[in-house]
Amino acid sequence: MNLGLDSFSYYMHWKHAGQTIDQLLDRVTSLGLGALQININGPRHRALTGTTSQHALRVGAKARDLGIALEVASGGTDPSKMRLVLELARQLGAEVVRTTVNQPGSEQVVAKAATDLGQVAAEYEELGIDLAIENHEDLTATQVVDLIERIDSPSVGAVYDSGNSIPFYQDPVEEARILAPHVRTTHIKDHALVRVANHVWSVGTPLGEGRIPLQQIVDVLRTAPHLTRLMLQVTYGYAVRMPPPPAAMPALRLYEPLQGPVDPYNIWVPSTDGAHAYLEPDTRHLDAAAGHVESSTAYLRELLQ
Repeated sequence: MNLGLDSFSYYMHWKHAGQTIDQLLDRVTSLGLGALQININGPRHRALTGTTSQHALRVGAKARDLGIALEVASGGTDPSKMRLVLELARQLGAEVVRTTVNQPGSEQVVAKAATDLGQVAAEYEELGIDLAIENHEDLTATQVVDLIERIDSPSVGAVYDSGNSIPFYQDPVEEARILAPHVRTTHIKDHALVRVANHVWSVGTPLGEGRIPLQQIVDVLRTAPHLTRLMLQVTYGYAVRMPPPPAAMPALRLYEPLQGPVDPYNIWVPSTDGAHAYLEPDTRHLDAAAGHVESSTAYLRELLQ
């Protein structure tokens, strides 16, 4: 199975240090990876760092020259937006578009998403581009499968994210089993829970430094029928505040919080009270983040051997 990278792994570098898409493609090449998922949710299409058709066509051509397959990471279900994203994906030569529902899962939310995405599914199928819905801290794996089955299109599948089931206190291995028949792309990440004062945070770590059972997850995904590569996402510098635990939860080491403080250049924990937090880095943080991508790439390669 091939490996690729999600652009969020370098979010601090394009948000705070001016990294361009060309520099990101060069990083992917230097890591020996064969795919890149480009997050476009933000000004200047975020990690794509440009909005014109000419820019997208040039980036797509450069990626092909480098032997890098492209995916697009967008969000939302509005049909008009998803058609614009489809055109951008076509210009880039992308194989997959990832999207998210962006609302807490409910019957009303799933039904509306199915209606919205059902309006564009045939257009994605016609262009041979997969539309993949992520378990994005809003839907459980079961809800994602329900949504996919309602749309009932060969072009619509899932994104499996190994860390996004944590705020639901789900077993990420079981979530992988549920989504495996539908998965078109992934975010293989590692997280740990850390308790600071009265809060517990799920914080991104380098792969192998957290508590997600990644070897079991990789073994499940090896047999996913639509999956040809694993996309790595290093989320050092990102944290989500955990809700109170339910009465019944998986008996996993993952849900046993570490006690802070921890090394902020390896596992960063926020000091704010919000629901989500992002590190605003100094130079040392940026260097640490880049090193974590390198070590995480090597770790995931070892898991696949």
